[in-house]
Amino acid sequence: MYLSAGQRTLLVAASLATASAVALAAIGSHAFADVLVGKAATRFDSALKIHSLHAPLLFALALAAPAANRGWWRAGCASICVGLAVFCAGLYLAALGASTLLLPVVPFGGSLLILGWLLITISFLRQRQKSPARG
Repeated sequence: MYLSAGQRTLLVAASLATASAVALAAIGSHAFADVLVGKAATRFDSALKIHSLHAPLLFALALAAPAANRGWWRAGCASICVGLAVFCAGLYLAALGASTLLLPVVPFGGSLLILGWLLITISFLRQRQKSPARG
């Protein structure tokens, strides 16, 4: 199966997102179990849910690329990846008491996730249908 550079990049991002989601779930439930209470637990759980949900979806997006308009697909994937990083990093850092500096941009990360999925929708709608081979 031929994979474009964009597909390979997204598959690497998906693999790293999946590995880090599993690692953070383990760390959160073991090493930081006593720290993650109240708002911290809510923030960590919210980040982990979004993180865990989007990691496998990135794999699906990489494999669905041939069915999408390339430009819209790339824009959507970039928006989703940046949105995922901003949203989750801000919440993880605040939950673990490392920093609350990114909390004001967490909604921007969420907005980028929403925008990314809308761009992906457009990418599938804008892809030109190839006519079946005549035989």
